[in-house]
Amino acid sequence: DPFNSEDADKDSILSALDSSVVHWSFDRMYGNPRMAAPAIVFGEKGSGKSGLRLMIRRRLQAWNEKNPTEKVFLTEYIDFNPYLSRFRRVIGARADDRQAAQDVVKRWKIADHLDCILSLGVTKFIDEILAGDTPPQNLTRKQKMYLLLLTSLYYNSDRKSTGETINKLLRFIRYHSFLPALRWSATISLSLISILVILFPFLSSVAIGPNRLWYTLGCLGLLGTWGWWLYNYLSIHTQSSWASRAVKIIPRNPANLALLLSKVSARERKEFILPRGSEEASRYHLLDRFMDLLETEGYRGLYVLMDRVDEPSLLSVSEELMRQFVERLLDIKLLQYPRLGLKLFLPIEMDTIHRNAAPEQLKHMRLDKSNLIEQLKWSGQELYEIASQRLRVCQNPEADPIQLSDLFQEGFDFAYLRDTLTTLGTPRYAFGFLS
Repeated sequence: DPFNSEDADKDSILSALDSSVVHWSFDRMYGNPRMAAPAIVFGEKGSGKSGLRLMIRRRLQAWNEKNPTEKVFLTEYIDFNPYLSRFRRVIGARADDRQAAQDVVKRWKIADHLDCILSLGVTKFIDEILAGDTPPQNLTRKQKMYLLLLTSLYYNSDRKSTGETINKLLRFIRYHSFLPALRWSATISLSLISILVILFPFLSSVAIGPNRLWYTLGCLGLLGTWGWWLYNYLSIHTQSSWASRAVKIIPRNPANLALLLSKVSARERKEFILPRGSEEASRYHLLDRFMDLLETEGYRGLYVLMDRVDEPSLLSVSEELMRQFVERLLDIKLLQYPRLGLKLFLPIEMDTIHRNAAPEQLKHMRLDKSNLIEQLKWSGQELYEIASQRLRVCQNPEADPIQLSDLFQEGFDFAYLRDTLTTLGTPRYAFGFLS
């Protein structure tokens, strides 16, 4: 049955359809891969939002194959439950689901959305790198360090731990640092010298100055050496702890980050900007560094496809909470961010975001510059062509190709059929009717 699937992600026929048969506004959603741009689509359930998301993915895969030096990196922001559940535990939200959802949405900021995007992107990128035969080429030492830092902050895989991935990545990109060993050697050496100074009056047969002077010098040497070591240790671990706690959407081990920070000097550590609290600026900086790393692998842009907002169990308790969750993303700085194409596929119930927005809010969003499609409606002709495509895909390959009109008796008024499909308006209703 070519019309029995209602979920695009589980539709085995969709991937076999001709990618040219799409909604009339598809090119506006898809944009130009050479110049990443946002798109915001509102549509009711069954209107084909997920299908268009999958079609964008297919088009980008084809684009990347044809343009290896102008590729676009793709992430799909569609499963929110793990992030929301982790965030709920971290902030200590109330036990009741409705109250917990209110607590989560109230505390959720644009920085947390950026953390989710970075986690999805970094995890996919690192897996691609480690699956390859050759490490990234022409990375500066600072870029290698940022690659490792992003891994420690955002890598999140069900198959490998972050620690295992960092160790493998260190070997793969050939990042070496002798600073921890030198630091330990200096600490031990200075400690031994200080102990010898304390013992000098007992080891020397000739008295040189008062014994108290040697004891004082030796103790000051030990105190200074271990005081310096303790200050360095606490500085690294405090910075690691703050940065790890700032990323609330996935579990983080500060020890992984501390290990990496110990490989650079205190002066160099000041050059690396790590997340602090709900600060946006540090996330945008890390997003820039991530896109710089993507560029070394031939990616000129980053597409983020957001869909299925109405499915997370925590947010689904209230349309208003879903609206507030998404509204955080509708910021002109994020929507128009260079090299970023944020594509939002949203339920029609959320169109109050812009319909009921105050003038100041609209000015802050500037949705007029974001390729806004206020309602995803299909024409009868579009649905007719897609239905015919699905019929041909489900045919025996040896049979003569058919189209939808072949299922009706001779003399049937196909204008009436197209009008009926137009009235139904969405692929889900149209395919249900045809089935």
